[in-house]
Amino acid sequence: MNPLHNAVWLYLGSEARNADEIAALTGWCERNRVGKVIVYLHMDSRQDEAIAERVSLLAEACASRNIELHGMVSTLIQRVDNRDSLLLQDKSCYCVDAHGISTFEEPIVGKSYVLDPRHPDVIRTVSDKCAELLRRFPGLNGIHLDFVRYYHYDSRLEIDTKSAGHWIGLPKAGQPIRLETADGVRTTFFIEQASNLYNDPPIGDKLVLSRSYRYCFCEDCLSGFERHSGLVIPESLSETAGKAQWLLEQHPAEWAEYRASIVTGLVGSIRAAVREERPDARLSAAIWYNAPYGNELRDEPFLPDSEYECFGQKWWEWVERGYLDFVCPMDYWMKPGSFGGIVDGQLRKTDGRVPVYAGLLKTPEYEIDRSGYEEYARMAEAGGAAGICFFHYGSWKQLL
Repeated sequence: MNPLHNAVWLYLGSEARNADEIAALTGWCERNRVGKVIVYLHMDSRQDEAIAERVSLLAEACASRNIELHGMVSTLIQRVDNRDSLLLQDKSCYCVDAHGISTFEEPIVGKSYVLDPRHPDVIRTVSDKCAELLRRFPGLNGIHLDFVRYYHYDSRLEIDTKSAGHWIGLPKAGQPIRLETADGVRTTFFIEQASNLYNDPPIGDKLVLSRSYRYCFCEDCLSGFERHSGLVIPESLSETAGKAQWLLEQHPAEWAEYRASIVTGLVGSIRAAVREERPDARLSAAIWYNAPYGNELRDEPFLPDSEYECFGQKWWEWVERGYLDFVCPMDYWMKPGSFGGIVDGQLRKTDGRVPVYAGLLKTPEYEIDRSGYEEYARMAEAGGAAGICFFHYGSWKQLL
C-alpha cells in the first residue's frame, strides 16, 4: 500500500523543467506525504517534444518513489489565442449562452471556448483524446478531468453616467452594448437598467449592464431537453433569450437534471475509452463544492447543490456508477471550520466508495500559513478525506 496520502496539481510552465527541479518536486512530495501528482497536459496530441521528454522524466522519477502520476486535461474548455488552434472547428460543437451567443463566435475573455458536452463529436473526440494521452505517455497512472462542467457566471456592471453627457444617445433596457479592448477582445453586454436625471440638459444617472454566461441553449440542446423531459417549449418563444428565460424560471429542476445527465454521459464515455485503452488506468475528476466562486473570500453564503444546478456536476452519480476512482473537490475560499463541514458532506455523498482529496487553494488573495494549513489538514482528516490536494505545487512549495 502506498503510504503517501496527499495529492498535488502541477503546471509545467515554470515547474519541473529539468532533472533537478523534478528531483526537488518528488522530494517535496515525500516530505508532504503526496502520493499523487496531477500534471496538466494539453488534450491535443500534437504535444511539444520538450514537454513529452519532461513528462517521461517526471513519470520515471515519480515511479521510483512510489508516487502516481496522472494526466490532467481541460475537458470542456479550450483556451487558445487563435481559433484555428481549436481541437474542433465546427461551430455546432460549442455552447450557446442564454442570449443566443456562441462561444465559438465570442469566446469568454477572448480566449475561452466552451465545448458542448451533448454534441456527438465532442463526446467522441474528448474520449479518444484521453485514451490517446495514455498511449503517448505510458508512465501515466490515469487521467484527471478538470473543467468537466458547464461554464456558469452572471456578470453585472454598474456604471456612473452622471457626467456621460452625449455619449451614445439615450440607451434603453434590453439593448446590446459591445465592449472591446485595444487588443480586439470583444464582449457583448445587455442593458439591464438605464436611468437619466435629465434629458435636456443631458445629465445621466447610472447604467447597469448584464450578461448571463449560462449554457447550453443551442437548438439541438433545446430539442434534446424536450425529448428528455417530455416538456414542450412554447412555440410563441422564437428567440433564444425567451426560451432560456422560460426554462430557467418555469422548469429549473428539469433543466438541471437534463444538463447533469449530459455531463454524466460524457464522463461515462471517457471512462469506457480509458478502460479500453488500459484497463488498469484510473479516472478521476476535479469537482466544485459551490457556485459560482469565492464565497468566504467575498463574505457570501454557501449554495448547497449549486455544483449540480449551476455546473451540471452530479458527481456523486459518477461515483455510484463506478466511473471515477477518486475525486478532488476544489474546496477553495473558505475558513477551516467551513472546510471541515464541506468535506464531511462530500464524503457522505460518496458513501465511502472512492477516496476524496480535499482541494486546498493558496494564493496571494487567499493566503495560508503553516499553522493554517495544519488546521485545514486536521479538518480534512476529521471529515474523512483521504488527504489534501494542493493547488498547486508552485504556490505551496515554499511553505511546506
